[in-house]
Amino acid sequence: MSPTTARTATAPHATAGARVPGAPHWTPALERVGRLTPREQETFLLLAEGLSNGTMAQRLHVTERTVRAHVAAVMEKLELSSRLTVCLASYVFSTEHADAGTGSVRKES
Repeated sequence: MSPTTARTATAPHATAGARVPGAPHWTPALERVGRLTPREQETFLLLAEGLSNGTMAQRLHVTERTVRAHVAAVMEKLELSSRLTVCLASYVFSTEHADAGTGSVRKES
């Protein structure tokens, strides 16, 4: 999916967790990314690449068990029930922030 298609599929973004008719059910999770710790944010962004736990573990210099724990924490904090929805949210999030020229995630207050 191209970044333009991904943005179109989720635009306009919901406000304060409200769901926009026709938008994917995971769209409100994009507003909760600020809840993640820095390491969970790294894991979240790697999920956009469709990497296995083993590959992510190598990149992060941790064990696969640690990656599984990070993925589980990301799913819980973003209130998503499957790895696929986290991957989709991560892809859209990363392409939007790449377009905006920002590599950081703003913390939720």
